[in-house]
Amino acid sequence: MRLVTLRDGSVGEVDGDRVHVLEAASMIEWLSGEGGARTGTEHALEEVELAAPLPEPPSVRDFFAYEGHVAAGFRRRGQDRIPDEWYQQPVFYFSNAASIVGPGAPVRRPAATQLLDFELEIAAVIDGDGEIGGFMLMNDWSARDVQFGEMVIGLGPSKAKDFATSLGPYLVTPDELPYSEGRLTLEARVHVNGDELSRCHAEEMHFTWDELVAHAARDTRLRAGDVLGSGTLTGGCLLELGPLPGDRFIEPGDTVALMAGALGRLENQVA
Repeated sequence: MRLVTLRDGSVGEVDGDRVHVLEAASMIEWLSGEGGARTGTEHALEEVELAAPLPEPPSVRDFFAYEGHVAAGFRRRGQDRIPDEWYQQPVFYFSNAASIVGPGAPVRRPAATQLLDFELEIAAVIDGDGEIGGFMLMNDWSARDVQFGEMVIGLGPSKAKDFATSLGPYLVTPDELPYSEGRLTLEARVHVNGDELSRCHAEEMHFTWDELVAHAARDTRLRAGDVLGSGTLTGGCLLELGPLPGDRFIEPGDTVALMAGALGRLENQVA
């Protein structure tokens, strides 16, 4: 299934160019195994306004699972090699579940940054059984100059990621995707102002999704609607690709679009 959350909070099942409204009062309720039947109300997909599939998730854990991206980050911090500890277990930080942005909604550039970056990620969403209920696109917006200062201290990132995380447009169940043995096989792309900047490959993730879920669940419990980000796909941000023409990062007026097969197109303009 491909699922959406409408602006009024209702949940819809996408079937071709139609959206069938479901009985579930929220996506979290649907993930919990309730309200899966259609109500009989439907809309044209092109005529509805979509919110993020999980407008207010219980939590957002963002992993660091792509070796190529990890290597680039450590090089920027003056380290020539990835620490051995990174290979021993998947690591994550908690992002701000109160700063979720949906498809088509504006993202405000924080006043504290001149180096605003996008990050192409795929996110898994946990269902009521503690397993992966679906996948979606995720843009982990990053204030790089703020992040560099935080990481020197050895704690964070925090305010560098605190202002916005884009999710959507669809939540797609694993059976609708090329997903096998804990790995997604998808090509993902990034466009800025209509120009393609990068093509990335989801299957290059060092750890499997099963390993990410198991690590997130260790010594705690996962709840329906918890979001697990993959970390940036290798080649999925300006930190790796280098600045845009004119030696700049993302600025107000720029539009960033992420795309990956059945996961759809997640587009936001920076305000």
